[in-house]
Amino acid sequence: MITIQNILVPVDFTEAAVYATRYAAALAQAQQAKLYVLHVKAPFPVHGRIAAGSLEDVQKRRIKKEQAELPELIPASVKDSIVVEEIQVIGIPIARVIVEKARQLKVDVIVMAAQGREGWIRFFKENVIQQVIQDAPCSVFAVRCPHNEAAAGDKAQP
Repeated sequence: MITIQNILVPVDFTEAAVYATRYAAALAQAQQAKLYVLHVKAPFPVHGRIAAGSLEDVQKRRIKKEQAELPELIPASVKDSIVVEEIQVIGIPIARVIVEKARQLKVDVIVMAAQGREGWIRFFKENVIQQVIQDAPCSVFAVRCPHNEAAAGDKAQP
């Protein structure tokens, strides 16, 4: 029998990622596994700091906002039944950071949103999941949001 003890779910706060988080939480509850909720943030570009210091302030406020939202992704009732750890890191490329965290945390499965986006955004998002699938030290479970096509790119919370 396959034993799942550690699950990693990367989130970017899109509706699809929030839906994948629900999948990961359900899987963690069923397996009594530890759930790691990972948010990877790209660093603020150096040239942007020089050109516009106020943009760096915007970035810092956004990081604080996301730090506050991260614990809210998993309901308290789920946290009462399993161990949940929220992690926020800054790094690029995002796929490599996800894979490195999976190795470091010795996860058994990564649960990720399969983003249904259009154009260039779709290319970059699919590239992340494709890179994770290719490089991950474990299985990767891609979750498709039921209204992914209608809500592509929408944020789960305003």
